Amino acid sequence: MKFAEPVYRPPMEANSLLLPVTQSCNWNKCNFCYRLKNYPFLATTPKDLEEEILSQKVFYSPDTDIFLVGSNTFALPTRMFREYFDVINRLLPGHGKISMFSRVDAIASKSDEELAELKKLGVSQLYVGTENGNDAALALMNKGHTVAEAIEQLKRLDKAGIAYTLFYIIGMGGKGAGQQCAVDTANLFNSVNPVRIVSTGMTVTEGTGAAKMRDEGTFVNAPEREKIEELRAFLQNLKVDTFYDGVHYLNPLHFRFQTSDEKSRAAVLAEIDRVLNSYTDEDLESAINRKEMEEACKPARS
Repeated sequence: MKFAEPVYRPPMEANSLLLPVTQSCNWNKCNFCYRLKNYPFLATTPKDLEEEILSQKVFYSPDTDIFLVGSNTFALPTRMFREYFDVINRLLPGHGKISMFSRVDAIASKSDEELAELKKLGVSQLYVGTENGNDAALALMNKGHTVAEAIEQLKRLDKAGIAYTLFYIIGMGGKGAGQQCAVDTANLFNSVNPVRIVSTGMTVTEGTGAAKMRDEGTFVNAPEREKIEELRAFLQNLKVDTFYDGVHYLNPLHFRFQTSDEKSRAAVLAEIDRVLNSYTDEDLESAINRKEMEEACKPARS
């Protein structure tokens, strides 16, 4: 099956073999999401997956990592993964780690036995759309899960031995909610064991639920100073030993470091303080230029 949706993958999967397995998201109701509104949720067939691998494998080393493309691929039933992994393991027997995107409820849809089986089949890592650790922010953006549900499901991944990267949208709670969201999100991540945390900055894009809420006055995007202050509070309170990866272009400032390296943490916090103390609100809005980001993120038209 050939999908119409452009391929999307995490930046750290740039060198992986990208195998389109699903298109779009079976939830597709998050108010912040700017990518998926015009595409139905579809899954490929084992035959088409085989053809895709055969067309690409010559360009990759035998031990290449694999990313199963799709915004919530882990939502597929385990029986389909059995068929996919039969194809992958037959055609790429020496492959490296296999990763994919997952929502929290996709994890919840799998039993403990299924998670253990999927780990054995080859699921090495999930990119989980946690987005925030504040229940009000999650409800505001219609994320479809609570903080307690996220913790429960991530701990099940820990038990199954499946590694995971978590996502954090700075400013998702809107103007005035930054400090609380920062502390709550750090507390969420501190209670589980992510191998990586990826952050972005809340960007309101035309055609999304957030844009409608903005126009109706029910959501006010946080100014860039507040987003930076939220980032500082988050990093100050983040205690779990993980890799913070904040270089996505939607971030207000860009840093990456291992959180157990206190020297690096101190340097990052000092740099954030320097920026906050050196520039006016107008300077920050102009330099970060969220309007330009909004334009770049306009939903693709089918």
